[in-house]
Amino acid sequence: MIVVIVILGILLAIMVPQLIKYIDKAKAVQCRADVSYIMKEYQIEALEKDPGNAEAACALLESIVLEHNGKLKKKGEIFNGGIYSDVCTSKGLYTCTFDSTYKTVTVTCGEHDEGQIEVKKLADVLNNMDFTNIPGCPHPNLNEYFKGPRTSIDSEAISVDGYGDYGSFAKVIEAKLKEQGINTDGRSWRMYKKGDTYNLFLTDSQKITLNMDTQKVACTQYDITNNKVIHGTITVSKDKQGVEYYPILLGESFVPDKE
Repeated sequence: MIVVIVILGILLAIMVPQLIKYIDKAKAVQCRADVSYIMKEYQIEALEKDPGNAEAACALLESIVLEHNGKLKKKGEIFNGGIYSDVCTSKGLYTCTFDSTYKTVTVTCGEHDEGQIEVKKLADVLNNMDFTNIPGCPHPNLNEYFKGPRTSIDSEAISVDGYGDYGSFAKVIEAKLKEQGINTDGRSWRMYKKGDTYNLFLTDSQKITLNMDTQKVACTQYDITNNKVIHGTITVSKDKQGVEYYPILLGESFVPDKE
């Protein structure tokens, strides 16, 4: 009897990890199938109903996700689609991003896709930005802009020349972000170049002004270097271009919320 029990214990020790791996793999396969179905269903429905704006697109997507037993967890922090739960059986969250026409949606799972989805997508967008089609823009990409002494760029920065109708390089960046479903309207930001990547500080729901100098505001840090999204507060300060001042976010003053 003791020998039989020992043998059974050995067999279980061998089989259980393999069974867990099999179950996890099956969940991942089902998750990716659900993601594919949701994206295809949305594309078919969007061609027929032509949502035309983010609000209508979100409503259409939510109705489709509901059919897959999912529900809206929260609106996207900066991406124009929502974040949904209860579809993935591994408790992964689905982050959704529409293209500029709202005819297609990209859905990624926080459990079965690599890393922190919002940070990974933002990193991909920033690293692949191409400004060569912008009239009057002297920088073909972000990497070229940050060559030399530059270490940051601010949403409220004042430009002295170039950039065509956009008026500033910050506005060029915002337009390119919007093309990729990343919306910064009504919010201020500061982007730092850090090694080969970029870190972004983005206010929650307001534009900063010079009158807010030294004030603390709610802010989210997209820490691409460490693959994290961190909420906290940041201090407003000011910088100078020529004789004009403009407000900035002091990245070094960022304080994460207490958990």
